[in-house]
Amino acid sequence: MSLTLKQTEVAPDEWPAVEGVTGDALAIAWQRVEHYIAYRFAEREVVWRVDSDGCEWRAPLAPIVSLTAQEGEEAAAAPEAGAMGGWVLPCGQVTVTAQVGAGPVPEAVAEAVRRYAAFVAKLDETGAPPPGVTRIASGDISLSFRLEDRALGMAMVNSGAADLLRPYRRA
Repeated sequence: MSLTLKQTEVAPDEWPAVEGVTGDALAIAWQRVEHYIAYRFAEREVVWRVDSDGCEWRAPLAPIVSLTAQEGEEAAAAPEAGAMGGWVLPCGQVTVTAQVGAGPVPEAVAEAVRRYAAFVAKLDETGAPPPGVTRIASGDISLSFRLEDRALGMAMVNSGAADLLRPYRRA
């Protein structure tokens, strides 16, 4: 069994456009959505350090646009495709370098980005408390809101984005 020891992923040059989400909100939403799923929709370089026993290895991200493997000081080369949809790597410590990510963005993923961005924006607004916020009375007249410690961590689930992303969790 091949074991992935380390994964280094470079951020894409540009995040895919999603109608209704712009600027920093787009970048933040895409970063969180991509952390949650195994698919990438903007091309970028990913490097894996793999301890290979010569069996087939499957990349934990998809889609793979191109891939090379290098063992020690040898020249990087495209490994042989395996029977189970992965690549047959040589035995030992192998550095796998790939270009990962391709469009178009499925509508379910775009909607998840929109929902996440909208939910996080609500956490920053004043007024009626969004989910994850507790209302606390302060004196007889004024009210204040306190963000629960887990509200931002639960934003993917509470926004409804996680449900839309279920098919994209594993490559």
